[in-house]
Amino acid sequence: MPKKISFIGLGNMGTPMAFNLLKGGLELAVYNRSKEKAAPLVKAGAKLLSHPSEAFKHAPIAFSMVANDHALFDITEGPNGLLAGAKPGSIHVSLSTISPETSTKLETLHKEKGLHYLAANVFGRPDVAAKAALWICIAGEKEAKTKAEPFLKFIGKSIYDFGSKPEMANNVKLAGNFMILAVIELLSEVFAFGEKHGIDPKDLYKLFTESLFPSPVFSTYGKIILDKAFSPAGFKLPLGLKDLNLFLDSAESVNYSSPLANLLHDKLLTSMAKGREDLDWSSISLISRENAGLE
Repeated sequence: MPKKISFIGLGNMGTPMAFNLLKGGLELAVYNRSKEKAAPLVKAGAKLLSHPSEAFKHAPIAFSMVANDHALFDITEGPNGLLAGAKPGSIHVSLSTISPETSTKLETLHKEKGLHYLAANVFGRPDVAAKAALWICIAGEKEAKTKAEPFLKFIGKSIYDFGSKPEMANNVKLAGNFMILAVIELLSEVFAFGEKHGIDPKDLYKLFTESLFPSPVFSTYGKIILDKAFSPAGFKLPLGLKDLNLFLDSAESVNYSSPLANLLHDKLLTSMAKGREDLDWSSISLISRENAGLE
């Protein structure tokens, strides 16, 4: 296994992942559009890249974790993009939540250059990323996956393989985020229902997370909703809206209708209209309270 790796995108999720690669003893090179975000990693021993095109000059494998499809194309294409500085056989592992369609286009662009493109989407909030305990779903060419997986083990605790087409991992990620948002809505309504009947939501939380729903999503988001800990946001509302729009687009592409996803879409839009775009996406729970006359 090579000891060098490059990492592009140092936001709330990218930064802890990059730190874990550095802690694993790898020679890490990093790039971020706003260079000040790279400063802590550089201080800890990482090399700073001037452009994404330098990523494959440092290492044969590069991870990217950026906000959306546009940002991923931006770091991949053009004279300063990843593809410009790549040698045949290099591997680009995209950790970003993007559309399956974009993933397919990027795979084609990489193949034209003799490169490998993998989708390796992650589940877990920044605190989980910091613990290197992410759940990772991966898809792409078998040979590239075999080479990438040792690096992925530095950032996650479990890897799930979804075949040879990168877009499959993206669909899995969109489905998972839809499910998380559905859990947020479920908890929001149940807590509001209980409070209207004089039942302490904390007692409901304790019962249900210890019995019927003992899962990280229920326990994590249940606590955030109870504490109204929506700021600073672990995952902002606009990102949630972006991901749900991608889910709805992917569903429409196969003539599938999801009534619940459309309901959640309305909740996100309403929250945005109320000026909550800087809050965590779990702040949609405030709408249930408002509808119940609790706030």
